[in-house]
Amino acid sequence: MILETQRTRLEPWSRDDAAAFHAIASDSRVMQYITRGIPWTEAQTQEFIVRQMRFFSERGFCLWKLVLKSTGTISGFCGIQDLEGTNETEIGWWLAWEHWGKGIATEAARRVLTDAFSRAKLRRIVAIARPENAASRRVMEKIGMVYERDYVHRGIPIVLYAISPIQWAKIGKVNF
Repeated sequence: MILETQRTRLEPWSRDDAAAFHAIASDSRVMQYITRGIPWTEAQTQEFIVRQMRFFSERGFCLWKLVLKSTGTISGFCGIQDLEGTNETEIGWWLAWEHWGKGIATEAARRVLTDAFSRAKLRRIVAIARPENAASRRVMEKIGMVYERDYVHRGIPIVLYAISPIQWAKIGKVNF
């Protein structure tokens, strides 16, 4: 299964993706707002990929590998997963720093939301970010998510945004 946008393909992961994704996950610029801001080790990258492969196999969704159509390269991820420690499903994205500010995360996230609400039949999607991560908060707002609250997740202060299928339909992105 592949989800497509004008500029991207969102695909399931394979173990062969580890080296390409590790270049992103080990970049301190990318990781500055992720958990404690520490770049990932190769083992953490491999664990992430195996976990996403398992999620896709079990649930039919994951944090999809994001491939730019123009280059065929892995440029990050965008997708949904369970939000650890809650009963929520979250949407998330990471992009290689050279692709920041080009609307790619917003484009991919819109496609993921459409899939989450139409095919996966989810009733609510949340997104979290550190309060100072203005770029991720802008993506959340551009895709129609609404700020709900501040809270602490795994010891880190975050903001939580949410959207329902009804809200998604009202902003005209999909027709249910």
